[in-house]
Amino acid sequence: MYRYTVASRFRRDRLTWVVYVVAGWFAYLQASPGLVVVHLRDELGLSYSVGGLHVAAFAAGSTAAGVVSARLERWLGRRWLLWSAVAVLGAGVIGLTAGRIAEVTVGSVLVMGVGGGLVLVTVQAVLADHHGELRTVALAEENVAASIAYLALTGALSLAAALQLGWRVALLASLVVPLVAWCSSQRVVIDAPPSSRVVGGRLPAVFWIAAAVLFCTTAAEWCVTAWGAAFVTAAAGVSANTAVALMAAYFGGVLVGRILGSRLASRHSPARLLAIALGITATGFAILWPSTAPAPASIGLSLMGIGLGNLFPMGVSLAVALAPGRSALASGRVVAMSSLAVVLAPLTVGTLADATSLKAGLGVVPVMVALAAAGLALIGPIRTRTQANSAPKTADAQTVP
Repeated sequence: MYRYTVASRFRRDRLTWVVYVVAGWFAYLQASPGLVVVHLRDELGLSYSVGGLHVAAFAAGSTAAGVVSARLERWLGRRWLLWSAVAVLGAGVIGLTAGRIAEVTVGSVLVMGVGGGLVLVTVQAVLADHHGELRTVALAEENVAASIAYLALTGALSLAAALQLGWRVALLASLVVPLVAWCSSQRVVIDAPPSSRVVGGRLPAVFWIAAAVLFCTTAAEWCVTAWGAAFVTAAAGVSANTAVALMAAYFGGVLVGRILGSRLASRHSPARLLAIALGITATGFAILWPSTAPAPASIGLSLMGIGLGNLFPMGVSLAVALAPGRSALASGRVVAMSSLAVVLAPLTVGTLADATSLKAGLGVVPVMVALAAAGLALIGPIRTRTQANSAPKTADAQTVP
């Protein structure tokens, strides 16, 4: 059984705030393919499958980034890696907004994914190393920043539509954010400690179980993120712009869930919070799936947001804690695993939707939630058994990151 303790008060210094801002900007752009694909399908006459390629392309780039990130950090250093990745992500945004054919827009989103994946790996490694045993709080708060960015994106897209400026303006305007963050970072140290420069070696088996749980939870999250607006359009019979606006209920739920999670993270283990979040997600899906009107769809999306919002930060915290001294390597691997889920899940739903219906395609969500719960149930006993076999018996309370 976990006994969760906190050794010191969590402190948000300049480095932490810079990283939060960059993480929020990344999240704003990470969520954009799933929301603008509704418009791209109208503009370019795309099928569900081709529309899903935009979300999958971002994830494919992030998967590749997660695999090579640890070596790139060793060659470039953490600071150069972070800002180089920011530049690549920004270049992809410009390509997406300039593209007028599917090949260009999908390719640009792939570039966004490479840059974004490297940004995410570096951000997570910085927070894990900088805050140590309080990494769960830092990662939860980072994801609160991401949730605020999701709401900002839906607001920006709705405002751009109301002003008849188009969705492209909402993406291009965000490029100001990394410039401000870069200027604010000149006097802070963004370097990796010696222990996180380890590139080789094997991660423990229990880490890979946690990574598999993260794969399943990320798949469930991105099924909703990528296809939630399209589902509401079809199920409730509303316009694309209205459906995007209704997604504010989902992203609002994500924000509420992550704020609660960041507060509870100092008193409860990530595994316990993950279990609660999975239950809330299942409840929300049970309301959303049969809905035929905007009101129940909004309620279901809101509950799913509360649950799904905590799955990624708590999953990352749990996985990184299972690989002590290897935060950069572990962060890279979990980003690769979660990004692979984002590649496969929207494409799977899109393919099923073309063959049957989008409602049937979203049946992937409860399957992923059930598999995640099964994996989570395995982690505690395996970790306890491993610690009993490898660690000396002590009378001290164990601190669980």
